[in-house]
Amino acid sequence: MKIVSEKIYRIDDSRPSALVVHPGEEFVVKLQNAFGRSFRSVKDFETFFLPRNELLKKRVGHPCTGPIEVETKEKNISLAVHVVDTKVTKAYQCLSKSTGFLRDRFEARACEIYPIEPGNRVVVGGGDLRLRTHPKIGFVSTFDSESRSCGRASKNGGNLDLNFLDKGSIIYLPVNASKARFLIGDLHACQGNGEAAGIAIEADGEVTLCVEIVDKINFPIIDDKIRMIVVGYGETLEECARVATENSMIFLARIFPFCDWSEERIYKFISAEGNLVIGNGSGTIKTCGMVFYKGRMYNAHDLPIF
Repeated sequence: MKIVSEKIYRIDDSRPSALVVHPGEEFVVKLQNAFGRSFRSVKDFETFFLPRNELLKKRVGHPCTGPIEVETKEKNISLAVHVVDTKVTKAYQCLSKSTGFLRDRFEARACEIYPIEPGNRVVVGGGDLRLRTHPKIGFVSTFDSESRSCGRASKNGGNLDLNFLDKGSIIYLPVNASKARFLIGDLHACQGNGEAAGIAIEADGEVTLCVEIVDKINFPIIDDKIRMIVVGYGETLEECARVATENSMIFLARIFPFCDWSEERIYKFISAEGNLVIGNGSGTIKTCGMVFYKGRMYNAHDLPIF
């Protein structure tokens, strides 16, 4: 099975491909935590945040693995990235000084390294609590002509930080460059939607993926088995919610019965059934997802919509 571990730190289509795969081929991607360093001890973790390491911290933060190229001659496509399996080997957490809703309240970084037990159980609170978790992927993006930070989100994907992208889920990403390529990173052992403290439980590990080619959708959509999540992004939460709503209207209008509905009727349906969830709630570019539960939607013949 092919394995890729080459890290890059910006979304930049000029970089050569680190791995080329065929549609439907499984491969393994090794991921490093969002700090860009793997720490042997809490002391090492704390040292990383000293003022003398500020330039290093900025240079290595938000590492992603890739670019991974999917071999295809088809045009006007999206990539359907299937998460076949996930594995966490080490987990870290601290408080952010730049993001998080209460970032001005705490002085200390409160660095911790959490033990990982069999079955992806994470031990937190000094051993008081064990969390049975399904590791989440925070970042995945295709390319366009712009170069941007791996800490940002756009119509291509990016730092989405929605905790639906785990084992068994699929994310659909538009291809807006000459080659069908993507980056992946920001693995979490545990991740709450909104990331209230700015940093979830960041993880080293690996994911097994395979990719298929589908008709183009011009924005990211996640299928997490029981839900469809249409992604929004923007500099404010209101803009983010507006984009998620507009994208939801476009997506629903592609499928029956919504394709026969007026925009007003689809808009009313989203207000009745869509559930807006915050992803990255306090970063430079906010993200959110409009969530639709599959088990609640059936057509006139009692068949599921999705």
